[in-house]
Amino acid sequence: MRLLLAGVLWGGLLLATTAVHAQTVLVPPLPPVEETLEPDRPDVTNGTRIVGVGLLQIEFGGLFTRAAPGERAFGSPVTARLGVTDWLEARIGTDGLLLRGDDTASASGLGNVQLGAKLRLWADPGGLPVLSILPTVNLPTASAEKGLGSGDTDYTLAILPGSDVTARGHVDVNDGIGAIGAGGGQPHFLQHLVSVSASVAFGEHWDPYYEVYWYSKQDPDAGAMTAMDFGAIYTVTPRLAIDAGVQFGLTRAAPAISAFGGISVVVGDVLGSHGVRARQRTAEKRARARPPHR
Repeated sequence: MRLLLAGVLWGGLLLATTAVHAQTVLVPPLPPVEETLEPDRPDVTNGTRIVGVGLLQIEFGGLFTRAAPGERAFGSPVTARLGVTDWLEARIGTDGLLLRGDDTASASGLGNVQLGAKLRLWADPGGLPVLSILPTVNLPTASAEKGLGSGDTDYTLAILPGSDVTARGHVDVNDGIGAIGAGGGQPHFLQHLVSVSASVAFGEHWDPYYEVYWYSKQDPDAGAMTAMDFGAIYTVTPRLAIDAGVQFGLTRAAPAISAFGGISVVVGDVLGSHGVRARQRTAEKRARARPPHR
């Protein structure tokens, strides 16, 4: 009787071990997902999306502006975005090399530097953010003597809601407020920004967009500025995209016309295995939250 009982117990243990092993083999962990980068350039509107944990994304380009007949300007903005967690992205940017001039004089030099962070506040069950905020400090590294900057620090905060529209469309809205330096020892003035950017994906590579934005003022004595722009982002690979577009001023305070283009690239996994594991966990969460196919 004892031998029979021992045999039953050992057989049950063997069956349980075999079942656990079979489950482990049949249900492997989900592989990491290579997410296509979504640049915040070239439009004014910033999206809600946070760069993947551990990834360093660099966005740079050129902007040529013709404010009025005989007046021209050039900038070469660069932004570096680092995914710290799945809800926090650290950012540093610069206006790059600035060139400004008219028929009588010109000036050149390095622009201001921006420090900021994008924080995800609310996300869909799958983990994609639909509401983020972006606080930014603009450091006055551009020369005020040359007229390339005010010489004062600016402080801004933008609320970034966004939503998919049908299977291919997407809309982002920015509502921002800032304390902007006026220069010359004058007090900061209040600036308000509202922008709307809509895009529609064509295939796997093309994302044309259209945007309208409004600034309450960009100088203490200037009026409101409204402009529209349109262009496209072409995704070459999941870690490389190029963009181009053109802007037209709709009010007297806005530049008459601007043309721009640039490149966005994920240059590396700067947090090593920590970032890989974090993105793996995010992919698994999204897969579990995604409704099953019928």
